[in-house]
Amino acid sequence: MGLDLVAVMRKLGVSIDVDSPPITSPGVISWLGRLYDVSPEHSQQGLVEGMEVWTSGQGFAPLDLVGIESWLFDAPRGDHLIIAERRLTFDLKDTPSRDGRNLSIWPQDKLASFIGHAVLDGSLVIIENLEEEEHSEEPELFSGTGPFTLKPLNDFSALEGKGYDISMAKPVLIPAILYRVTGVVRGPVEDEVTRWVLNCDGLHVIDEVEVLERSPMLNHVLLHIEENPKFSDALSERRSFSDGMGELLRWWKFDDSSANSAEYNVLVPAHKGSDALGNEWVLNGLTGKIHSNF
Repeated sequence: MGLDLVAVMRKLGVSIDVDSPPITSPGVISWLGRLYDVSPEHSQQGLVEGMEVWTSGQGFAPLDLVGIESWLFDAPRGDHLIIAERRLTFDLKDTPSRDGRNLSIWPQDKLASFIGHAVLDGSLVIIENLEEEEHSEEPELFSGTGPFTLKPLNDFSALEGKGYDISMAKPVLIPAILYRVTGVVRGPVEDEVTRWVLNCDGLHVIDEVEVLERSPMLNHVLLHIEENPKFSDALSERRSFSDGMGELLRWWKFDDSSANSAEYNVLVPAHKGSDALGNEWVLNGLTGKIHSNF
C-alpha cells in the first residue's frame, strides 16, 4: 500500500480534518482532508487555513494537465493543495487556474523537502521505539464488530491500460474475507512467513492493511468468495536463492498444513462501470484488479 499521507501530515504536526469531503466526480485526484489551526511555521511553507488537500495517488500513469483541468472544473472555491505522488508531465508554471480557486501543487521533491524540514527542526522523530513496534499486534486494527471497511489504494492504472473511464464509474463496496496467515514456506531452506490474504474472486496477497474510521454508505457488489481456501495458491512464489555459485530462481511452496490464520469480515472500496459494449466491470480498490463476468 502507498504512503498514508494523512498520517504523515498529522505526524508533522499538521491539523487535518478528514470529515465532510467536497462533492466532486471520482477521478485520479482524491480528497485527503481540510487544514485547520495552521501554525506560522507551516504557513511559511504554503499551507493555508481551510485549505483542501488532495492527492494524485500512486500509479504508473503520470499526472497531466488534462487531469488537473478536469479536476479543477469541479473543485469548490477556496485554497487547494494537490500532493502529486505521480510523475508530472508539465511544468508547475503551466498549472491551470480558475477564478476563486487558488491551486498549489507539491511534486515529490516538495513533499520530501517538507518532511525533511520537520526532521531538521526536531518536530519529527524518525527513529521510534523499535521494541514497541516489533511487539505491536497488527490485528488490533480490527477492534469491535465487523465488517471493517479497508482503505483503498486509489490506483486506477489498470483502468487506464484498458481505456476505461473512472469518471463514469460509481463507487461501491465489495464484501470479502481477509486473513492474517502465518505458516511455513519450503524451498532450498524453510522460512516462516506472515501475510495478509484477501479472499475476493480469488486469493490476493496484500502488503499492508488499514481500516477506515467510517464506512461510506454505498451499494454492495458480490464477488465469489472461496470456501476453505488453499493459501498455497497465493503464498507459493519464486524467489532468488544463492547457492554459492550465483543467484538462482527457486520455487518456495507454502505448506497449507502449517497455516494458522485469523479471519475478518471486511468491505473493500471499489468502482463499478461498464465498457463500450455495456459489459460491467468492477475495479477492486485494494488489489487494483479489474473483475468482470460477475
